Amino acid sequence: MRFVESGPAGAESILFIHGGNVAGWMWRGQAEALPGYHSLIPDLPGFGASADESWPTLVDVADALADLVRTHGEGGRAHVVGLSLGGVLGVILAARHPDVVRSVFVTGAAVRGVHGPTRPFGLAQIRVWGARSYWTTLARSFRLPADSVEEFVTTGLGIDRDSARRMMREVYDGVPAPVLDGLRRLEAPLLAIAGEREPRVVRAALHDIVGRAPHSAAAMAPRMHHVWSAEDPELFHRVLRHWLTRYEASPELLPA
Repeated sequence: MRFVESGPAGAESILFIHGGNVAGWMWRGQAEALPGYHSLIPDLPGFGASADESWPTLVDVADALADLVRTHGEGGRAHVVGLSLGGVLGVILAARHPDVVRSVFVTGAAVRGVHGPTRPFGLAQIRVWGARSYWTTLARSFRLPADSVEEFVTTGLGIDRDSARRMMREVYDGVPAPVLDGLRRLEAPLLAIAGEREPRVVRAALHDIVGRAPHSAAAMAPRMHHVWSAEDPELFHRVLRHWLTRYEASPELLPA
């Protein structure tokens, strides 16, 4: 799994885990806005620079991310930041490897899975992932800034579709309760966020996370949708910085 490393040696590390339609580049701006931290930004198997690597399982990827932190993180630990697929992986990593975690900041982590008509519709979309028009339309729906659209489209066209199909089915199945129960051993602080305008299944999953992690809180990003790191990157940065410096939910967030 390829990754980009930046920031000063000896500073606390942040592991940024990207979503399922993009690659590590989605975190570039956030990492640059936190120059006092050491950043680890991987491209997950099947995505970006790791598109030639087959997706194994969520647990396997979370274990590999924990190994990345042990090997390259300052003191073998890191703050874990994840959105969407990255949020799900961040939760699994924290549950299985609490020893590498300084703190956890996840948003849009649908750990309950996705069911009903949304599931077959989502899986069917993979058939058209080879069409440029699909990705340009998706970029508009995600409210991506204009300077990110081309990179988003190029990344999408390069995603390994077999890997994406396996990943999506696993995410849609939901994270098994025995895996989530590992959060009970987590001593690090955890913040789970959902956009106020996200689907109900994502907002409901907050309880599955904070109901297990002993030092945790849940909140909602006001008026935000799923990819609010792109929808309002300045709000996202303020909320993330507040968390990293105080280990508490920003007053700009709404109670969940």
